[in-house]
Amino acid sequence: DIIHCQHSRDLATLVIAKKLSRERCPILLSKRVGSYIKKKDLLHRFLYANVDRVFAISDVIHRNVLETTPVPPERVITLHDAVDTEMFSVSRVSITRVREEFGYDDDTLVVGFVGRFSPGKGHEEFLKAASILSSKYANIRFLIVGEASYGEQMYEQRIRAMARALHLDGIVHFAGYRTDIPDVMAALDIFAFPSHAEAFGVVLIEAMAMERPVVSTNCDGVLDIVVDGVTGLYVNPRDAQQLADAIEKLGSDPQLRRTMGKAGRKRVEEFFDQRKQIARMVEVYYELLEMPAHLKSVSLNR
Repeated sequence: DIIHCQHSRDLATLVIAKKLSRERCPILLSKRVGSYIKKKDLLHRFLYANVDRVFAISDVIHRNVLETTPVPPERVITLHDAVDTEMFSVSRVSITRVREEFGYDDDTLVVGFVGRFSPGKGHEEFLKAASILSSKYANIRFLIVGEASYGEQMYEQRIRAMARALHLDGIVHFAGYRTDIPDVMAALDIFAFPSHAEAFGVVLIEAMAMERPVVSTNCDGVLDIVVDGVTGLYVNPRDAQQLADAIEKLGSDPQLRRTMGKAGRKRVEEFFDQRKQIARMVEVYYELLEMPAHLKSVSLNR
């Protein structure tokens, strides 16, 4: 009934197949990354004329779609990535288990970073901020969760070597790949997101769902997520000193951390709840199928 495409490179195959089969099913495209190439030539005008809706995961991707493709504005919808707010809930996890695993006591301020090892994620600034703050505070620790992307193991090795060069052994812990991210988020006092550029940032909404205040760079799709001064603090990309200063501000004010954590959870429930986003996507499906109202309700109930 519907073709929902996840990669624009597949459009040529899908559109041609649809034309040859004479099927009338709508085609939708999800866009998660931006393009630096304008696709408004004759071929792409033909392909995108057959795309009924484009879902963009953030406002910056929404704008990119309009700038680089011939899709008319009324066919482009911002539909953010989302999180399961039942899974990511402080009431469902252990706050102490991961802290105990790494030897963090109640007096330890734990700053976490979750993300794959890949250039541009901001590992360098995170380590520099750790170096700045650990020289001032004996009770602060930094937890890095994630593994190298395919073919980028050398980058991970460079980051680990940088940590040793900055004498951060025992201060920074590399946790590797984890499947218990809700528990990891619950163990943190502050979540840091030092990425240089990002189309969205799912780990941010995961941290906010776990009522953790965030320190984030003010770039691209992140601007859809964090409210500066309300759910977290913004810093400029590639600025380790700003990152350290923002972490220090939150670290020295437990009440501010709690207030921002609660506000972050509320924002996720309102804008980034998985069930709401799925319902919106299904609503668009029904609109394109022009399904009668009574059939919509039956399908939704099922």
